[in-house]
Amino acid sequence: VSTQSTGDIAKDYRANWMTQVEILDDETFLGAEHCHNLFVCVKVVEEGDRKLLPFVGLYHLGENVNVFREGSLVLQNPSGAPSLVHKTVLYGSANGAIGIIGCIEKDLFDLLHQLQESLAAIVTSIGCIPHSKWREFQNDRQKSPARGFIDGDLIEKFLDLPRAEMSKICTEVYYDFDGTGMKRQGTVDDMIKLIEDLARIH
Repeated sequence: VSTQSTGDIAKDYRANWMTQVEILDDETFLGAEHCHNLFVCVKVVEEGDRKLLPFVGLYHLGENVNVFREGSLVLQNPSGAPSLVHKTVLYGSANGAIGIIGCIEKDLFDLLHQLQESLAAIVTSIGCIPHSKWREFQNDRQKSPARGFIDGDLIEKFLDLPRAEMSKICTEVYYDFDGTGMKRQGTVDDMIKLIEDLARIH
């Protein structure tokens, strides 16, 4: 006799037309839906022992994702150095696109988010659409600013900037670039190395 059973462990009360789901860990879940958006939910306990799945990440990808697979396109950490990205998930879309989503620590996320905001203000997008508008989560039922995600394509545009623009951005950047646990102001070379290291995951 089988003792296996199914049951709800948490519930998201917002209806989404899902195209794919990936379990990142016991508490965190990645989803893709039909309006070409991604979102991340976490399991929390509310009053009365109700377990809900609130959003902690929202992002318009612009691709109809129909498959997630944990893994990588390249050999991870060939040098043996500590990794900036501790989990990666590949995605495939109905248009034939392949991409990668990486999980990073909060300090690195905060640094990249600050860099993303600085780059969005100076990098001209195709069609002159503001970056925040393009990445805004929007479907039939809700519209919300993007959060909890970093646009890797935009971050890598830092490498194409003139040196003077790079220096200007770096004056406001503080991070533990040396791995000592102490934050310091970043240099242009620090940022170039960091971004190139991140780019190696694809």
